[in-house]
Amino acid sequence: MNLETHLQEGEQALARIWKVTALRGVVAIVFAVLMLIWPSIGLATLIALVAVFALATGVTTLAGALAVPMRPSDRAWIGFEGLIGVAAGVAVAVWPNLSAVALLYAIAAWAIAVGVIELGLAFTLPLSGGRSLLLLLSALVTGFFGVVMFARPGAGAIALLALVGAFALITGITQIAYALELRRVVAQLERRIHPRVRSVTQ
Repeated sequence: MNLETHLQEGEQALARIWKVTALRGVVAIVFAVLMLIWPSIGLATLIALVAVFALATGVTTLAGALAVPMRPSDRAWIGFEGLIGVAAGVAVAVWPNLSAVALLYAIAAWAIAVGVIELGLAFTLPLSGGRSLLLLLSALVTGFFGVVMFARPGAGAIALLALVGAFALITGITQIAYALELRRVVAQLERRIHPRVRSVTQ
């Protein structure tokens, strides 16, 4: 495989990664905004929104794992992260008579599981130092909110909304920051590829 082909494949892979990651971030921020502007939301509606949020996050993560060329071990862990999101969404949606505390525990367990997986990926994915730090930050923030949710299960409805909203907002911001950093890599690869392509065609 020559250099141009290798760079083009890398560019395409990273382009798919950053778009999926950005979509995850946008979904999380939209969810967080809904929590902030809808303080009187009922439990049933909150459960439905959490289910949609978890399913959307899980499906986009799975799509990224399947679409992007990567090592089988990395693909398996990213796919597992997506499956956890899908499982969390389905569990919340079909759990009869789910209480606010049970909902909090479900979100907390999901957050901790995702945090642990992303923590491992921060050290195993072939990323540069700054990009690994962004993924590490996302993992630590996600895991931290999961622990806080487990530690404060009886804080009340307002605290529940605040915790869930803050979790989604911080997750969305870190995901978008990570996506923009990956987009910079795509731009760098494009600058390396296109001059070579033009020189060949001239």
